[in-house]
Amino acid sequence: MQTRIKICGLKTIEDIHMVNRLRPDYVGFVFAGRKRRITYEQAEEMKRELVPEIASVGVFVNEEPERVADAARCGILDYIQLHGDEDAGYIRHLKELTGQPLIKAVRVRNSEDILRAQELGTEYLLLDACQEGEYGGAGETFPWEMIPGELTKPYFLAGGLDRFNVRAALKILKPLAVDVSSSVETDGRKDEEKVRQFMEAVHYSSLYESENSYVC
Repeated sequence: MQTRIKICGLKTIEDIHMVNRLRPDYVGFVFAGRKRRITYEQAEEMKRELVPEIASVGVFVNEEPERVADAARCGILDYIQLHGDEDAGYIRHLKELTGQPLIKAVRVRNSEDILRAQELGTEYLLLDACQEGEYGGAGETFPWEMIPGELTKPYFLAGGLDRFNVRAALKILKPLAVDVSSSVETDGRKDEEKVRQFMEAVHYSSLYESENSYVC
């Protein structure tokens, strides 16, 4: 199966036109923090320009469930990503409000963090590096050997991925998707050539693994 690609932290209509040309599987709209945060109004405008083949993911950190549901009702989001301390009760309530598929981000410190998150009731996990005082991975990788063999839930792999190390990751891991942001930017803006190179590296790795999976 070809590994899917998520380009996170889009901020402008120009970013949308770029991904429309390159066609990743998902794009991320960030509604938290400061560096890449956008408003619902900006996201609504961007979503209107996004081709239907690309799914939009809203990224939230400890947001009030009703505020998240507002974005879902506006038609901005196809998926909801929770990147804070949201617990099982929060997740149940949000499911009741939206009915949309949820992605729970895990700031990985050990294998137990991942296994605990697997029980929270979301459809997907996103595995990211743990940085003290930060809810995002700040462009850092984490030791991939922490991902337990017992993990059965489909997951997005994040945390410091770029066009070089993503090939190494996909040789040993089988994520549903890979998630990238800072490594495809130049001076804080998404760089089309870097996005293209990252996507080519992922597609090459997926094709290589597929060709080498046949048994004579």
